[in-house]
Amino acid sequence: MISSRFLRVACMAFVLFAMAACAAEPVMVQAPNPVGNPDYHLGPGDKVKINVFNNPDVSGEAVLDSGGDIAMPLLGQVPAQNLTVTELQAKIADMLNRQYLVDPKVSVEVLNYRPFFILGEVGRPGSYPYIAGVTVRQAVAIGGGYTRRARTSSVSIVRQTPLGEERLEGLAETLVMPGDTVEVGRRLF
Repeated sequence: MISSRFLRVACMAFVLFAMAACAAEPVMVQAPNPVGNPDYHLGPGDKVKINVFNNPDVSGEAVLDSGGDIAMPLLGQVPAQNLTVTELQAKIADMLNRQYLVDPKVSVEVLNYRPFFILGEVGRPGSYPYIAGVTVRQAVAIGGGYTRRARTSSVSIVRQTPLGEERLEGLAETLVMPGDTVEVGRRLF
């Protein structure tokens, strides 16, 4: 039999262990890399390749314009903003099926992701081509590094989501996503 004293000591040890685990620093959850991510939502500036099988006249490459549309032969302007690649494939297939082709097979691939932006206390603020897996630290380096007045502990990231604009706090290891605006603030002293 287990003594009651042993049970009390074991329970106290478990409670102390649980409290210590709760007091640990929170883990920073990384944003998923858009390359190959089926949940990635398209936005202005993304370049896509559209292949309608056995129909090269309808296939081609397109860049989402500032309104989030792509121009396609036969269909004209096709709204694509905030759609996933799978949703865009289905939409194009449905539009072609209704008017022009019988059961078209469509594939869509993202060729180039929209640029990210960096501004504030960096050497060369501006727009830069997205590189898969780029972190805040790397984005700052691409933007010319921190100025002497920069707050280096964290940055503000403005991200467009299907639900609207979202403002996040980012650390050096935080992944930057296509279309993000990384804002490097000024330190107080």
